[in-house]
Amino acid sequence: MGWLSDFFRLAWGFLYWNTRKSAYRLRRGQGRCPCQHASDSGRAWETSCEAVIHWNRPERFRRLCPLLQKNRDGAWRCSVDRADVRPFWGRAAIFYVSAGLVLYLVATLAVFGFLRQVGYRVTYAGVLWPPAWHHFNSIRTDFFLRKYQAATEAGDMRTALMSLSTAYELQPQNYAAGRQLAQLSQVAQPGLSDQVYRRLLNDHPDEAEATAQVWFRALLARGDFVAVQNLAAERIVAAPNQASAWINAFLFANRRTGDAPARARLAAQPTLPETARFLLVLATDLDATKTPQHARERLLVAAATAPDGLAFFNVARELIARGFAQDALEWIERRPGLLGPRDILPLRLDALAALGWSTTLHSEVENLLIGPTHPTIIELLSAHLIRYPATGVREHVFARLERGPLPKDGTSYPAYLSLFCAAGAGRDEARLHWTAARIKEILRDNFRSLDAVGSALLDGNRTRRIENFLPALQPLPLDVSYALFEHYDPQP
Repeated sequence: MGWLSDFFRLAWGFLYWNTRKSAYRLRRGQGRCPCQHASDSGRAWETSCEAVIHWNRPERFRRLCPLLQKNRDGAWRCSVDRADVRPFWGRAAIFYVSAGLVLYLVATLAVFGFLRQVGYRVTYAGVLWPPAWHHFNSIRTDFFLRKYQAATEAGDMRTALMSLSTAYELQPQNYAAGRQLAQLSQVAQPGLSDQVYRRLLNDHPDEAEATAQVWFRALLARGDFVAVQNLAAERIVAAPNQASAWINAFLFANRRTGDAPARARLAAQPTLPETARFLLVLATDLDATKTPQHARERLLVAAATAPDGLAFFNVARELIARGFAQDALEWIERRPGLLGPRDILPLRLDALAALGWSTTLHSEVENLLIGPTHPTIIELLSAHLIRYPATGVREHVFARLERGPLPKDGTSYPAYLSLFCAAGAGRDEARLHWTAARIKEILRDNFRSLDAVGSALLDGNRTRRIENFLPALQPLPLDVSYALFEHYDPQP
């Protein structure tokens, strides 16, 4: 171990002896020489070196000070006179730089090996070269994303959520990771989900509309109508040209919160679209009506003056909901072309059901089901059957699907979920189980929570909090979600 102790003496000696020699030179050779024996003559080749007394091998000291030489007798002596003793800082610099480089190489190799062992996809060049270190954050993000995928495949959702959360915190600009985190946590940790959605809205304005739509569906599924109302109002103001769906969302949520001041604040916005202002004023006026007849008169005026199809659709639906379905049908005929077939159809079905015109209603449903069935038609009929659970119509729809089912793929999944809810709202156990079997075939999974939801829907409890089950029934079409709230939690 002698070489090791000499190495540490060398590492310390470069600094210690060169400093003392430099001080000696500054004194112009006056005073005691720092490294020569004071009892010797001080002449070259006659004076011993005091600095090597404790070294195991004196020749190793020559790396620090080459002035140490062997004389003719083989004894180690200083090769210069006392006055000529000098430091060798260049040798010190070379030693320290070389030692630092070696230590750096060893350390980076160790770090590289450790990171590769953990699972980080690093290269040695990326560890060795400091300017490349800024890529490490992306490498860590990739590591946790891969860990999230592996945990998801293994069914370990706790680890998956933690890994995805870490990945997003490391790289907040990763929109896909943030959105996935928000969606994954919206049931178990709704507070975290809302926080991430808000951050996505602020950090990624180009994706604001898509983010808000996904967030809205999560809030609606939880029945958080205050948050739905606030988000819808925010989006109407932020993007007036995309306000149609948000107007419906705001009005639906506002009817349930009863927040008249929020409606007034939105109506006061100077950039509010004409349709939104029209419907907000109408809602305020309807709140102030004293009798159903007054409400009818106000709605008839609104039906005549509605500026576009969206406004007219809401007026017609309000007429039906308040018991004036005949008026709604008449005004649909009076203003042809204002609504497209996709909007006229649910209004007509609801109006006919509200009026009790079952023969005409069955005839229209039969016409819809002639030819190949389409998921959109089934979703529309399901929403109608939730609002008006007529046994005859439901039997006709299911009989048609039994003869010609929808494709067993993802495009049919929302339609079958809608049918499942319609069967539950009608307390049709046989049809509910039939639909549940189709859903499980599409998913290729037992979907055990679906059975629990089905049992709850069949018990006929109209005061049930449907938001306790909606998160498990996603993605549901918005019309179906709205219909479920209207069925299980009807507003006056």
